[in-house]
Amino acid sequence: MKYLLYFVLFLGLTQSAFAQKVDSLEIAKVGVDSLVKTIPAPKGKLKKPLNIVPRYATYKSLALPGLGQAYIRQYWTIPIIYAGFGGLAYAIHWNQIRYKDAIGGWQTLLNEKATTVPVQIGNTYYPALTENQLRQATAQYRRQRDLSIIGCVVLYAFQLVEANVSAHLKTFDNTDDISLKFKPGVRTDYASTPIGITAVYTFK
Repeated sequence: MKYLLYFVLFLGLTQSAFAQKVDSLEIAKVGVDSLVKTIPAPKGKLKKPLNIVPRYATYKSLALPGLGQAYIRQYWTIPIIYAGFGGLAYAIHWNQIRYKDAIGGWQTLLNEKATTVPVQIGNTYYPALTENQLRQATAQYRRQRDLSIIGCVVLYAFQLVEANVSAHLKTFDNTDDISLKFKPGVRTDYASTPIGITAVYTFK
């Protein structure tokens, strides 16, 4: 009878312990489910990280101005680049027309062997221009035209460099894993004890 009583007590304790374990598992499961429900699901598709190769940006800008900026998704610089080319192209055209008018009037003056000649340069009419005035006008418009052509070359080279530099900056690691700190430093040797500043790089 005594052994039977012990056996019954043993079964009761085992079931109680098993019930407590099941309850703890259920509580943990409920806690995990509630945590999962509280985390908001991401809306829409996740954007892929931008993979930029600076060399490709340079090649694209070399083929077509502004294409390198489009490759690195720096779209706001493209209108500026083409506005610059448009302005320089207009300056080349404007000065070329007036250069032809001035040099044509100069040739007319030399052919007629006159002291003055009426010339229309652009939209402006001059009733009498001397050889010296025509020479100065020809040199001025030619110089301004040539400077505009040089400006186009400089702008073309600038957009190449800008695309390459911007691509390098976009691929540069500027996270908090790399830090630079300055702290006082002391170095002791046999001769003296200099005091200075030490640069400390930290990579996490």
